Amino acid sequence: MTIKEMSEKIVCPRCQSSFDKHDPAVWSCSSCAYTVPLFQGKPVFSGHPQEQQPQDKIERGADKGTAWRRANWRFIHAIAASLPAGADVLDVGAGRGDFRQIFAHHSYIGLDIYPYPEIDLAVDLIEINPFKERSFDLVVLANVIEHVYEYRKLISRCAFLLKPGGQLLITVPFLLKLHQEPVDYHRYTHYALFQLAEENQLSVARFEVYTNPFALLDEGIADVWENVLPLRQRIDHLHTKVKVALIQKLANSMKANQADGVVKPVQENSNPRVLGYMCLFQKDALQ
Repeated sequence: MTIKEMSEKIVCPRCQSSFDKHDPAVWSCSSCAYTVPLFQGKPVFSGHPQEQQPQDKIERGADKGTAWRRANWRFIHAIAASLPAGADVLDVGAGRGDFRQIFAHHSYIGLDIYPYPEIDLAVDLIEINPFKERSFDLVVLANVIEHVYEYRKLISRCAFLLKPGGQLLITVPFLLKLHQEPVDYHRYTHYALFQLAEENQLSVARFEVYTNPFALLDEGIADVWENVLPLRQRIDHLHTKVKVALIQKLANSMKANQADGVVKPVQENSNPRVLGYMCLFQKDALQ
């Protein structure tokens, strides 16, 4: 999407009027004089948390990254394939543009609070809404809401931006170590996610549970290497190291055929050791 095509979807958050975009350094509201500076050609509506460090670019794909990330990719790709060509998509917390290629045939906008080179605009959507109500067919929150302290406000804003019949896609980890610290705040059960949907008058269109016992085993083994072995002394250290190495080798041989884990509809899952959820919620067509 060109900056012109993208900018036509954005309005003044103060009065909902259009912006004058002739100045290469700033957008100005045609009605109330609200201004938005441009950084490398993209509008930056709000600053980012000072403690947040920019993420490195990591190649994502159906066969790249962790098993959880690969499962996410397949889920998001399937949802994108179900959309009509040209559908309006907002990727919130898009970061380094991991999913832009998935939505290549849609009208895609990538948004983040940090002005990464790969996004289209920078804004804290909780604080500032530069879009009209009912603007998007799909809003994506992929591995985002665990990093948002005021997540209820964000979910509410995303629901507000959905067209009637529009969908909200959420992928979120559950049993996962702390990451992207210090902005890692929450873990959610499927009961909490169902409640969030109900609070925002969204129905469940698709809800999948991701489990992977071998990924949990890998985490446990890594924890022993990092936090148990350093506490052992001499011969005990050597014995423990040998035992853990044998366990790791055995685990690696066991997981050869199940490295990707298991994805099931939530109603078919009885495993309480959930690594994450992949959800699709839908706004009523009459709203």
